[in-house]
Amino acid sequence: MNDLLRDTLHERADASQPPPLDLDGIVAAGNHRITRRRALGVLGGAVAAAAVTIGTATVVRPRDPRPQPAKPAPFTQRRATYALGDSIHYGDETILVAPHKVTAFVQTDAGFVFLNASNAIHVADRAGVRSLGKSSWELTADFQGGLVGWVEGFNDHNETVVYDVAAGRELVRTPIGNKIPALASLVHRSRVIAIDGTTAYFDTVDGPYRWDVRANRGELLATVPTNVVRDVVAGQIVFQQPIDQRPPAVNLAIAETVSAEAPARFTGQQAYLSPTAAYLATQPDDARPGIQPLWAGLNLVDTTSGKPVKLPSTNYFSYYFGQWIDNETCTVAAEHSERMGTVDLLVVNARTGATQVVAPRFAEQGFRTTPPRTAEFALPTGRPIIDLAN
Repeated sequence: MNDLLRDTLHERADASQPPPLDLDGIVAAGNHRITRRRALGVLGGAVAAAAVTIGTATVVRPRDPRPQPAKPAPFTQRRATYALGDSIHYGDETILVAPHKVTAFVQTDAGFVFLNASNAIHVADRAGVRSLGKSSWELTADFQGGLVGWVEGFNDHNETVVYDVAAGRELVRTPIGNKIPALASLVHRSRVIAIDGTTAYFDTVDGPYRWDVRANRGELLATVPTNVVRDVVAGQIVFQQPIDQRPPAVNLAIAETVSAEAPARFTGQQAYLSPTAAYLATQPDDARPGIQPLWAGLNLVDTTSGKPVKLPSTNYFSYYFGQWIDNETCTVAAEHSERMGTVDLLVVNARTGATQVVAPRFAEQGFRTTPPRTAEFALPTGRPIIDLAN
């Protein structure tokens, strides 16, 4: 091999050598790949963990620490309401209670409480009708809330009861003030006068009691006879004046305490104050009074001014109070003058005097032929409509 050929081969060999290694670049690239793999590994683990968590959450739901909104009670709204036979008509709704016939009933936020023909107490709500296994002659409820009250009679005493309809339990049961003296003949029976929020007012043989339902204790409101106090709302007491009136005691006063000094300003026997005590409805105990003095009809008045609210007199002969729908609006059943016995249900605004017929001819005004002569329909006052004259 000559020198020229040898030199040429050496040059080509040198030209074919690999380029020098960039060690710094190789290390940096390696670190980048390792970091990326770790990141993907961590991300993949997180996704897997999340998948496990999500899968678990569909089976075991974590507790939500936030308070859940309370479900509204089903009957908080007051509507034009009446009962006819085995049905309670609550606005446009009809609640069937067959085989029972409703003789008296009240509305609470949790349901209707009614008496059947045997005076047995029942509750009607969205779940159906249930018997409480008790009996009474009338019921009392507040304008709002879930409490109802009644009195149960025994051989030698009465017991006053306040019942929570939603909870299905008695909050108060007491014989206080209700021991019946031997050979006594009571003109008026004990009753729950009113439930005003968490305060109840009991009429007893010894006189009226103011009762704290939460604490389950009470105090004698005044040393007066039975039936002197007729209603209590918003701390305002309607009572007969003078206090010692002989029956029928029809002159009524209103004050924060039962006092002989309060002037008599209204007339009537049964009394129904509006929710703020701004208006008062009164009516007689007898659905068919033999005479027609002022107190023998339905009277609706402004309690501040004493001004009466005029009811439509051209179309109707007699009226029966139903219930307060709000602070100034009430329902009244009115019997037609020309079509005697046919009854309309009216909504009356006590502030303006405006009247609207909401249930025309909803019932016939008939009475049972045997005592007690109760009407064919009932209004949510807690009392039956009774013809006492026959």
